[in-house]
Amino acid sequence: MADKSTNIYLICGDEEFLKLEKKNRLLRLYGAEESINFNEFSGRDQDISELRDLADTLPFMQEHRVILLSDTGLFKGASDERFEEFLRELNSTTVLIFFESETDATNKLFKLVKEKGEVSKFIKTDSMSYKEAEAEQLKIGERVKKYLKEEEREISGKNLNNLLMLTGYDLFNIHNELEKLICYTEGRESSDREIKEEDIEAVCSKTVSDRVFDMLSAKLSGNTKKAFKLYEEMLSVRTAPMKILFMLERQFNQVYILKELLSSGISEGEAAKKMEIQPWLLRKLRDQSRNLRKADARRYLERSIELEEKVKTGDIEDRIAVELLLIE
Repeated sequence: MADKSTNIYLICGDEEFLKLEKKNRLLRLYGAEESINFNEFSGRDQDISELRDLADTLPFMQEHRVILLSDTGLFKGASDERFEEFLRELNSTTVLIFFESETDATNKLFKLVKEKGEVSKFIKTDSMSYKEAEAEQLKIGERVKKYLKEEEREISGKNLNNLLMLTGYDLFNIHNELEKLICYTEGRESSDREIKEEDIEAVCSKTVSDRVFDMLSAKLSGNTKKAFKLYEEMLSVRTAPMKILFMLERQFNQVYILKELLSSGISEGEAAKKMEIQPWLLRKLRDQSRNLRKADARRYLERSIELEEKVKTGDIEDRIAVELLLIE
């Protein structure tokens, strides 16, 4: 939680949702929203003289003047000595907030902000190590449950897992889907405020990748009818059969590699690292192919490659190639 023990802040990283949350929290903390003591600048080549004049101007009827600087590029590459001097001499009544996409911890200005102020770096789980990602994903799960509780909703562990497997761990995506679920379940009796599997299925957006995954899961579980239903749904929204075939091939490849790695005796964590995928995706692939033998995974992969080649040479239509793969 931010406090007023400093007046220089750097918000950075690739997790935009948390960055925006932090920025808005700071703006509220200093009463900057709709204040005449708030100035915002964006982009490179900032006018240091103008910034100095603003920073030296006492706030009007408030404790602080707030200056927000976004995507300046000051924290990447060689440091600007003029800004170093500016920060060292900053008026105590002026709050400076940097909101950056790219930073370098060896940059002198970065080090100066870390020394004199507060650096908040937020990164996506995709950019973390396996252990860090696992810990962060647990935090995200708790965050979802807390948010739903504040909205007088509940979700079981199983359905939370279903939701996060669908959304991934992108917080913007998660919160968009949560808002849809909350609206969808509005008006229910207070005793029936649980987010159910059918609610998630009804309102949460699915990418082509999600739909292909569901289609393959249906096939591998022996539910060919459902697999074809999902295939027809994708065709109805003009998803190219060749794209579906390519994605099926890629997924069979992932399943085969996973089977190969796990059969060699390594842990799921090591397998995720070798495959360069997140733990949640590995678990999803593992569960999907639980009843599939390694030999069958290899056979499906080879068949999908064969059918793709036949489509490319004109021996078969792409739509029929997918149908054959689903039937076999």
